[in-house]
Formats: sequence, C-alpha cells, structure tokens
Amino acid sequence: MATTTDPVMALMGWHGEPLLLRRLKFHVAEAVLEISSIAVCMYLSTESLQPKGLFVRLLCLPLAVTTLKLLWALQLVWGYLRLKRADVSTALRRMGCLQTRSHWSCSVAMFTCFSCLLMVWHTIVLLLMFCYEYNVQQAFAVRFLMASSGLFMVLNWAFWRDFVRNYRDTQDDEGLDFVGIYKLQILCKMYKTKVIRSRKVSELQQTQELCCAVCLEDFEASETVAQLPCGHCFHPPCINKWVLEDWRCPFRCALEMPRMKVPHAWMPNQEHRADAVDLEAGQAGADTAQTGQQPAGQV
Repeated sequence: MATTTDPVMALMGWHGEPLLLRRLKFHVAEAVLEISSIAVCMYLSTESLQPKGLFVRLLCLPLAVTTLKLLWALQLVWGYLRLKRADVSTALRRMGCLQTRSHWSCSVAMFTCFSCLLMVWHTIVLLLMFCYEYNVQQAFAVRFLMASSGLFMVLNWAFWRDFVRNYRDTQDDEGLDFVGIYKLQILCKMYKTKVIRSRKVSELQQTQELCCAVCLEDFEASETVAQLPCGHCFHPPCINKWVLEDWRCPFRCALEMPRMKVPHAWMPNQEHRADAVDLEAGQAGADTAQTGQQPAGQV
C-alpha cells in the first residue's frame, strides 16, 4: 500500500504519539513508586514519629493526588492502546472525538496541575522534616521521609518540565481549528451509521476492483478496506482523506443522480447532507478570502 498520511490521525493529534506514549509509561511507573513510598512513610510515621497522626494527615493529600494521577494516566494509556490496535473505522466508532488534540491538551493540563501540587506539598513535608527534632529511634523514619520527599519533588518537577516542553514541540503550526473538528465529527457519523463500511479483501466479489482508485495501489489479500454504499472500495486512509475534501465517491457514481443530490447522494440522511453543504460553503468562503478571487457564478 502507498504511504498515505491518514488525516484522521492528524486531527486526533497523534503526530507525536511515540513521545506521548513514552511519557505516559514513565508517568505510570513514577506514580506507582510514589504511592508505594508514601504508604511506607505513613507506616513509619505512625510507628515512630510524634505527635501521632500528624504526618499521616500531611501525607494523605499527596497519596490521593498521586492515585488520581495514576488512574488518569492508566485511562489515557488504555484509550491510546485500544485505538492504536483497532482499524480506523473501529477506532472512530469506539471513541468518536474523545481522543482529539483538545482531550490530550486537557490531559497535559491535569498532569501539570498534579505535578505542581505534589512539588509544593513534598517541599512542605521536606521543610518540616528539617525542623523536626528526632532521637536515634526516629532517625530512620525521618531520613526516609526526607529522602522520599526530596526525590519526588525533583521527579515531579522534571516530569512536568519535560512533558510540557516536548508536548509543545509536537504541536502543528496550524493547530486544530473548528473546521477540522467539524470534519472529524461528520466522518465519525459516516462510520457509525455504516455509510463507510469495513470489509475484508477476501470478502469482495470477483467483479469488484481490487485496487484503490485514490492511490492506485492493489489491495493485499489480508487487508481491510473501506467500502462506500456504491460498492467501490478504497484504503481507509485514502478514502478518509478524500472524504474530508470531497463528499462524492472518487468514481463520481453520484453524477448519474439528480442534480440537487449529486454532492451528497450517498450520505444516509438529510442531516449529513446539510452538514456537508454548510462545511463546503464555509470552505469556499475561506478559499475566496485567501485567494482574493470571487466564487464561480459571481461576475
């Protein structure tokens, strides 16, 4: 198959996915280690430090925040892997627009807030340990709390700085505008309402074309293709890119239908047709504003 950039992946903000996945894995490992250390600190402070319960209460907040941070990271990893393992149509049916760049930006904001809060709280615990007068029996507990607080203060700062800096580096110059989200929503509807269906190449009839009309590459025997209601099949990335720009079949099957239904004859209902008409009108206006030319028909 020819290398074609799938616009759905770009709209979802997956252009920086390897970097993001590495950060999420590190985040999960760091959160598990931090929760374990906080649990040990709570046990040692209960057994050795006075007044009893003071340091346990101080450590309840970082424990709760770290647990929430871990659950959030696990949810993102699970959603990422679930989408990554599925084909495009299944991914869109499962998640819709939840995994757009706005969702990832919200996740970055959550990670930043959690890390900043933990940095401040670990600093408070560390300063309290410096001022704490302890005896020989309490030395191990105090030193363990000091070491763990200092370690996780540095780790949260390093994670926050590295994650935010690299996430900004992966952003597009253009960004994800309203038209991009609108296109993705319409494409999601087309997959969910089975306007575009996933078919195995082995299930296709012998009379059907076994090559993609967009990239002109032959289908592989084990490949899953996207089929339009007219029966023509294409590579999913190819037809996704085509549909985002032109709502007609590449073979122009709809040209045989009445004029008013030509552009959107294979859309399932009037709602989709109206959406597409509005989108095309907005795109035509934007193109006219950029080129300084008048649209066709206005002389």
